[in-house]
Amino acid sequence: MLRTLWLIFVYTAFLSLGAAAPFVFTLGYVWVDTFQPQFISYFFLNQLPVALIMGVAAFGSYILMDHRSPPKLTLASVLQLTMAVWVSMTLIWAVAPDAAWGKWNVVIKTLAFSAFIPLVIRSRAQIEAFTQTYVLSLAANFVPFGLKVLISGGGYGVNLGLEGGNSGLAEGGLLSSSCLMAVPLAVFLAGHSRLLPDWRPFRLGYWALAGLAVVTAIGTYERSALIGLIVLAGYTWLRTPRKVLVGFVIVVVGALILYKMQDSWFNRVSTIGSYQTEDSAFVRLLVWKWTLGFVAQNPLGGGFMAYVIDHVEVPARGATAGYVQFGRAFHSIYFEVLGEHGFIGIGIFLLLSVSVFFKLRGIAKQARRYPELAWIVSLADALQVGLAVFMTSGAFVGIAFQPMFWYFISLSVSLDAYVARVIPHDNFRVAWGRTVQSESIEPVAEAPVAARPAVAGWRDQRSPVPQPVWRQARRP
Repeated sequence: MLRTLWLIFVYTAFLSLGAAAPFVFTLGYVWVDTFQPQFISYFFLNQLPVALIMGVAAFGSYILMDHRSPPKLTLASVLQLTMAVWVSMTLIWAVAPDAAWGKWNVVIKTLAFSAFIPLVIRSRAQIEAFTQTYVLSLAANFVPFGLKVLISGGGYGVNLGLEGGNSGLAEGGLLSSSCLMAVPLAVFLAGHSRLLPDWRPFRLGYWALAGLAVVTAIGTYERSALIGLIVLAGYTWLRTPRKVLVGFVIVVVGALILYKMQDSWFNRVSTIGSYQTEDSAFVRLLVWKWTLGFVAQNPLGGGFMAYVIDHVEVPARGATAGYVQFGRAFHSIYFEVLGEHGFIGIGIFLLLSVSVFFKLRGIAKQARRYPELAWIVSLADALQVGLAVFMTSGAFVGIAFQPMFWYFISLSVSLDAYVARVIPHDNFRVAWGRTVQSESIEPVAEAPVAARPAVAGWRDQRSPVPQPVWRQARRP
């Protein structure tokens, strides 16, 4: 009862604040899409199309109240829209039309809203508010399970998060990948948040969220979580200037994990190297082989949910008799996109992922010349780490069209547009992650600059243009 009343209060708060600041409707949609209050509410919200209401409010308020010149169209934005068009076209030749329409109805909303987000989220305050909303909404799902893991341990196939069943964030593969992707964002907020007071308990709270996210991922017993955790630790160590300290922390945390985890966890993850004798992994390989044969005959893919027609023959092994497996899911973002949307779909997906990844690298290099833009460097690095985790752990989980990946893309586009507005274009040229310096620039050692004023109002989109250190040094 009290939980439902609290959810109603939060939902109406988003609607009320959105009337004054339209971008809050977008934050409200992210909260609904991530937290999904309608599934844990006992009355009222479970009877309303809460996502539809918030989405219509976001689009309508942008057009009527907050319409501005849209940011420059980027490659990522074009690829997002192209993907939305292409996955809609594959419905024409879908091999399972009824199931395909059901998944398309969910996916097209994710793709459309992710393409819309950069139109609204433009200032630093809005970018941080978006990040805060996503991380805290996701935390509401993983914090209860993370605490449970610390107290009594986790397990494979147990009830996860707030939702029941084995779908959405209650599914171990999706929850673990989402948690690991959120870790670098929580660390970014711990060091650069301006929306909350610069108070030590808040910073420690973000670090606690990052720790619980890791604990939750491990507690799911998902093998993809172990792979994602290795990538997260390795990439963080490579990018940090404090390699000795971070390396020590990684070793200590790894030792604690090995010491505390139960034998069932070791038995589960040890099957990574023995896929020939482990049914789940072996059948997964057979499904991938079937997918390659399917797209060889259907290069444009089979539409959403094409896996429902697959059938793989599992040979007899030892005392286990052979059998035929029908309708086994792809269990990989790459084979999911390939099987459903063919070579064109996987090409768009890979180009989008790689181009955004290297664009973030270029943004970070560009912003490093401006000490007052250290937060951009940190956020770009965090988004890069999150994408790296998704592209590796996702190789073993079918989560290609889940919102978290597309939110990372949207946030990257918003950050790119912000950098394009606040950094003079005559000084730099960024292409495929490389920053090329103009011949007229003579860089000098970076000097500390005065702290920037507090966050301006949400309507203030014209942030003061930061001056590079070479220009600061020449001032009289």
